[in-house]
Amino acid sequence: MVIWKTLVAALAAICMVSAVAPQANAQLFGGSSGSADAQVRLNDMEEQMRRLNGQIEQLTFQMRELQDQLRRMQEDNEYRFQQLESAPKPGKRSDVAPAVQPQASTQTAQGTLPAAGQGAATGGLAPAAGTLGQLPASQVPAGSDAGLPSGGPLDLSALARGQTAVVDPSAAGSRALTPPGVASPGLPASGQIASLGMTGDPRTDYDAAYSHALNGDYVAAEQSFRAFLDAYPKSDLVPNAQYWLGESLYAQQDYRGAADAFLKTYTQYPNTAKGPDSLLKLGQSLNGLGEATAACATFSELLAKYPNAPKAVRDQARAEAQRASCS
Repeated sequence: MVIWKTLVAALAAICMVSAVAPQANAQLFGGSSGSADAQVRLNDMEEQMRRLNGQIEQLTFQMRELQDQLRRMQEDNEYRFQQLESAPKPGKRSDVAPAVQPQASTQTAQGTLPAAGQGAATGGLAPAAGTLGQLPASQVPAGSDAGLPSGGPLDLSALARGQTAVVDPSAAGSRALTPPGVASPGLPASGQIASLGMTGDPRTDYDAAYSHALNGDYVAAEQSFRAFLDAYPKSDLVPNAQYWLGESLYAQQDYRGAADAFLKTYTQYPNTAKGPDSLLKLGQSLNGLGEATAACATFSELLAKYPNAPKAVRDQARAEAQRASCS
């Protein structure tokens, strides 16, 4: 009897379990289905985010490519403009230009290079023993020695000191500089230069002189920039005018006069925009005079003193140094 009761109880328990199991399974499988749907949606969102991230990375790469192309184009254009400015052109005499004979800059730059060790101590040009060789008369362009010592060497030690170059009185064949206010031989007196087409407005007169240079009329440009510098010694445009006076002389292959003008631009206005350009053209002028050692020192000074100069200027300085066989 006891066994029979036990068996009935077991069967009842089995029936109860059998009745409850389908409901539990339905609840269990129903929950799993909802969780699976959520998981699918989550996977879809993650896939979309991955695609968006890939597109963002691709667009970022393309933007950087465009930026690099634009920068290269800007640097190339800047270099081309520098090349156009530095390309010597035969000067032509303007019919409307004042009848003044072209002369070299009256600002002189004579003397010696710094002695060994001096350049390194001042942070300037690389030291070079001795002085620059004196230029034979055949290498000095005609009409370019007004107010300059005859055959005297250029004083590039001023680059290291940040001073205007001076004359080495011991240089053979040197003669005294023209005193201030006294006209150099072959040049009009100060008052006469100031009256050569000057309107009284510095910007107007500078633009007129600059237009001569742009048109390739370097004789008229030289005369106009000389007149400008004499008439407006305190103008903010003086550094640019001094530089373009050197460009005008350089284009006429008056390398001595150009070197004087560029050296004066650098020593008096080293912190202007024309500081690096003036050193570059000074080196080119010295190289034109056959002074390769001084030219190399000048290119080295440019690269050392102006690390943030335009890339086109620094690249051209390296190219000129290589052309001059600088070590």
